[in-house]
Amino acid sequence: MNRPADEMAIAVRLRGSADEMPQPPDVGLRERFAARLRDVASRPDLVPIEFNGSQIAARRGGTLLGAALKSRTRLMHLCGARTLCATCRVRVSAGAENLAPMSPLERLSLRYHLSFSSRTRLACQARVAGPVTVESVFPLCGELSE
Repeated sequence: MNRPADEMAIAVRLRGSADEMPQPPDVGLRERFAARLRDVASRPDLVPIEFNGSQIAARRGGTLLGAALKSRTRLMHLCGARTLCATCRVRVSAGAENLAPMSPLERLSLRYHLSFSSRTRLACQARVAGPVTVESVFPLCGELSE
């Protein structure tokens, strides 16, 4: 009996297409986020971040992009965090003082891409020291609103 092949066939049969998959219930969602925030509060190396309305956690000293990727929050970033494309731009709504000062390279990249607002930062370069609220500047495909 070829066990891995049998398990694979069962998984394919059970999975079905994405359209057929049942959606998870919204029940308990707030409780899970509240529990996660309690976990963040109990760990001094983690900082709570509100990213596009979702609560995520970042390592103190880590970048906003790193926190977004780790929490599977979608954020456009075309150059691989090399400060070249500025597609990971975020608008800081609150807690700008909890981000590390802007580096000369980040400032140059934002000027080159015509982002003059002091509230705009590159998620690949902005290092977190405390709670921050940010929202991405560029929507992802399929997320354009009318």
